[in-house]
Amino acid sequence: MIRIKEFKEPQHNLKSEKFVNPKKLILPLCQHTGRPSTPCVKIKDEVEEGQLLAKEDGFISAQLHSPSKGKILNISNFNHPVLQKGNAIVVLCSPEKKSYSLRKHIDDLGNDEIVDIIKNNGIVGMGGAGFPSHVKLQPPKKIDTLLINGCECEPFLSTDHRLMIENLKEIFIGIEIIAKLIKPKRIVFALEENKTEEKKQINFYINTRKFKLPKTELIILKTAYPQGGEKQLIYAVTKQKVPGGKLPLDIGCLVHNVATCFAIYEAVYLNKPLIERLVSFCGDSLVKPKNVWVKIGTTLQELFDQKILEFINEPKKIISGGPMMGITLTNLEYPILKGNGGFLFLRNHVTEIKESACIRCARCIDVCPMNLLPQEYVKRVKNEEYNNLVDLNIKDCIECGCCAYICPAQLPIVHYIKTGKVYVPKN
Repeated sequence: MIRIKEFKEPQHNLKSEKFVNPKKLILPLCQHTGRPSTPCVKIKDEVEEGQLLAKEDGFISAQLHSPSKGKILNISNFNHPVLQKGNAIVVLCSPEKKSYSLRKHIDDLGNDEIVDIIKNNGIVGMGGAGFPSHVKLQPPKKIDTLLINGCECEPFLSTDHRLMIENLKEIFIGIEIIAKLIKPKRIVFALEENKTEEKKQINFYINTRKFKLPKTELIILKTAYPQGGEKQLIYAVTKQKVPGGKLPLDIGCLVHNVATCFAIYEAVYLNKPLIERLVSFCGDSLVKPKNVWVKIGTTLQELFDQKILEFINEPKKIISGGPMMGITLTNLEYPILKGNGGFLFLRNHVTEIKESACIRCARCIDVCPMNLLPQEYVKRVKNEEYNNLVDLNIKDCIECGCCAYICPAQLPIVHYIKTGKVYVPKN
């Protein structure tokens, strides 16, 4: 792990803003781990807010809903912030907004019914991976420890922080729902030590037993990167390592991001699909970095067209995600997905990389949170020795970027690792 300057000011302390009137939405069919959704609407159809637009295709897939009332304008290939291009449904929006009624309790619902509600509302992991939540909430093995991830270790991003400050009660209700489904022996709410404002209220909810939870505790971890990574978090809390090629459930653990807990609350108590989320917009090119609630499918360009965001100067780099694991975008014509926690617009923080020869200093090995050999990946990819990457467990790399960050030769190590994963033999 490494220490990185956080750059979370000033949006860290600003109340989140609301943006509810996009003119057009671009909704990619692949916003989750697994197979893309299958459209169940056609061009010129009139749709309501929350209406199903695309059905899940198989067990590892997710439903897609309309974030706004409107009309289907197109179903075609559009920009995708991860895949670069992908099929998407385009909705021409109406300004009308739907209201959602609050369910008083869920005591009359069985576990299967709750899972179906979560599935039918298209809830996926909000921490970035986008794994369908209904699948994760039906583990084939007994879960001993449920970990709630509130670390948010990427520089600049502060959506989870603001969500915990502004919607902690709803997050705890979401945790209550998860606990009802998987029945863990204990729950651990994990924060980094820089999250000082949340500690008091979380401890209050835990100590006063306001929610129906098993043994629950708050654990404060050192502020480091990538502390919020799933396997790193599990080890920091339980001192157990997830074996290579295995999942957290194989050692009795399950991890959920705080934003996912909030989305599960809205699905079960409001019957509200995952159609909007809180997003950090940060960087030195913006007049005012901020956290904004936006409809899924809103393009970055529209946020600037409607003056929600403004540039001080033209950015040299636009990044979907944080600076360590994010993906560079070529323009503003990209939609916001279910898993997008932030976007960066950088100018002064961008420096030209001048790659030189590896000096065999082994710093990349020292900082690798997965205890891998990054410099060997670079060497073998350069030599096109892809068959030799399997024995070095290249697939265990989480692409956190610690190795590239620390490298004195400025080698783009993660780029080489991504290339290696593409060409490594499948069997």
